Amino acid sequence: NEMISCMGRVPVRMLVSGNATMLHLLFGEDCSPMGYAPYTPRFLEKREVSASALGIVGVRELTSLPSAHAFVGADIIAGLATTDMPQRGKWSLFVDLGTNAEIVLFSGERILCTAAAAGPCFEGSNIECGMSAASGAICSFAAIGGENVIETVDGARPVGLCATGLIDAIYELLRLGEIDESGYLDGRFYLSDGVYISPADVRQLQLAKSAVHSAIEALLDIAGIEWQEVEKLYISGGFAAKLSIPHATVIGLIPRQLSDRCALIEDSCLNGTLKYAIGDAAPSELAHRAKYCDLTQSDVFKEAFIKNMSFNV
Repeated sequence: NEMISCMGRVPVRMLVSGNATMLHLLFGEDCSPMGYAPYTPRFLEKREVSASALGIVGVRELTSLPSAHAFVGADIIAGLATTDMPQRGKWSLFVDLGTNAEIVLFSGERILCTAAAAGPCFEGSNIECGMSAASGAICSFAAIGGENVIETVDGARPVGLCATGLIDAIYELLRLGEIDESGYLDGRFYLSDGVYISPADVRQLQLAKSAVHSAIEALLDIAGIEWQEVEKLYISGGFAAKLSIPHATVIGLIPRQLSDRCALIEDSCLNGTLKYAIGDAAPSELAHRAKYCDLTQSDVFKEAFIKNMSFNV
């Protein structure tokens, strides 16, 4: 309401996108059934209501974008609008990195989607010095000539470590031989005063990167396609725009087979919602076509998850 009141011209219609849980909260629906099996949402389809019914002042209508599944929400459907349709006979991947890494494999004819429990390490949780990309977060790290070279958000004094800094640090420790193939790290490694990487942090990163990598392998297996049939890998998420593709490839977050086909997308949910607002895409059609794939039923995912825990050093 505060933001709307600052606008010179009040819009007639508001479009809203977000994951399924956030949309349930917006509409006052009980989201607790999505917290336990069989993870049943109250609704997935788009909704059109009077904005005033939700306490939003100055807007007549509010429309929410549809979700494809309890774990593949409207934010992912919005993000798909920021991608290009692959050539005939080819496929593309859309990966949104977060606590749940949502992954969509799509062609002109089919859309397969899933969610991998990557854990919260990409958002700063479960990392001993982890934090969001706020002022003072180490967002870039390199070890050059025996010196630690760091970059922080806002150039402020380092107080923690965000996702891109974590990935850079793990890459450097692998390059220096401080971490072996199994992920073993002998004690803490300090990036700066008071900010360090611990053995437990390495394990959290291994779990997250293996979940994402293995989910991609499983989707390709379900679709019955090979790596060479993937035209593009789109990567979105809060830190995607700053992600180092070479570093993410070395640590095993991004499959090596796709490292030369990556495109980073910033603000995919916002920009996709804008495209829908001006009528450049049809979200309901995408959501309806998307088929959710349960990774717990995939033997390929289970086997790949164990294999991808290791680092290729």
